[in-house]
Amino acid sequence: MKVEFKDIFQIKSGDRFFLYGNYKKSFELFCNYINEISLIQKLHLQMIHCSVSEYLKMQRDQDDLFDNDIKCFCMRNVEDKHLELVLGLNHSNNIFILESGDYFKSKKITSELQKDQKFYAIASFNNDITLMSICKMLLPQQSQQIHNEIIKIIKVTDEGLVSLFRKISLLLDENAFQNLKNYITYKRSFIDELELIPLVRYALQAAIKEEVFHQDQSYTKMNLKNKIHFLMNVERRQKRMYMLNRNYVLHELQYNK
Repeated sequence: MKVEFKDIFQIKSGDRFFLYGNYKKSFELFCNYINEISLIQKLHLQMIHCSVSEYLKMQRDQDDLFDNDIKCFCMRNVEDKHLELVLGLNHSNNIFILESGDYFKSKKITSELQKDQKFYAIASFNNDITLMSICKMLLPQQSQQIHNEIIKIIKVTDEGLVSLFRKISLLLDENAFQNLKNYITYKRSFIDELELIPLVRYALQAAIKEEVFHQDQSYTKMNLKNKIHFLMNVERRQKRMYMLNRNYVLHELQYNK
């Protein structure tokens, strides 16, 4: 059945999502969003990115038939030839996030899944409707004005949406949205726009996701390994007026191994 990104706010075992359209940047973002929802709901999914052929091989090689862990399979380039396989996913308790492949090779499966009540078929096109729906999904508490500004930013940057929305979320929390607009407009480094405490909180959030939840944070270009306690101590000392040099913190994050 047809739904929009903004309609997805919770998940359950057995959910099946099918993204179709020409805006391929949304796939990684949506997979990451589902993973974060699972953490909030304490489902702790095992996220598996694979092709259709790799998925089939995993099923043939499956040894433990009684494995009850919920997995989330993220598969791109799903086409008409995979329709029978995709419909067979109805018998699985795992979660599936599928993305359509070439338009001319996936017209039939797109049409079928739009009508299938067991699938959430989500339109993802390079237009304001899709971008607004994504903004409402990720930042439901923000105003229409903020959403419009974010859409403008997305249109002028080639940065990945996962990275971009994490920066936007932080800057909105710090009431520094103008900094992100300047970062895009003048091509300045995002890190250069942050004061010490916002920088530490941004890095700490990323370090926790990398160390605790094993989510890839390489997009930050920072060395975050074993940095959680260091960052917590920096913020604690700063609040107690033991002022630290911002360059010292950057050096620890960017250069120390």
